[in-house]
Amino acid sequence: MKRVMTLVALIIISSASLLLAQSIKIGYIDTDKIMIESKDTQEAQLIFKNEQAQWEKEIMALDDEVKRLESEYEARKLTLTESGKAQAQEKIEAKTKERRQYLERIFGENGIAVQRNAELLEPIMIKLKESIEKIAIEENYSIVFDAVGGGLLYARPNLDLTDLILKEMNDDSGKGKTK
Repeated sequence: MKRVMTLVALIIISSASLLLAQSIKIGYIDTDKIMIESKDTQEAQLIFKNEQAQWEKEIMALDDEVKRLESEYEARKLTLTESGKAQAQEKIEAKTKERRQYLERIFGENGIAVQRNAELLEPIMIKLKESIEKIAIEENYSIVFDAVGGGLLYARPNLDLTDLILKEMNDDSGKGKTK
């Protein structure tokens, strides 16, 4: 009798586990693909590239100024007094220092470029999160994983929500554009 009760209990537990497992819907996305193919990301990249080109243009202007000062110094070096030479070298060093500081201010660890990139990506990341939540709720997903994060070792392709999320993000009737 004890064996029968144990067997019945196992069947009930197994059935309950099976029902619970069937009610959980799991999906995953590929954030790399979304970030590459998203219209918003492409627009943000174009904006960033244009700004980066302007910063590089300013750096080239500083490079040209340093070269001009060096050429002037070399051309006049023989006719300059010691104090004149020292002044010319100080100008060159000051302009070189200005270039280095500008480069650090723009492209340094916490520079303007890093800040601007984060500023451009923030609305995209918010839109991605909102799109994931919307699809997960509408399609009754319990869990959505990011395949890029490395936590996913195997998944059936029909669980991949990447294209659905991309479609939602690229839908022109959605929220505001990145600027």
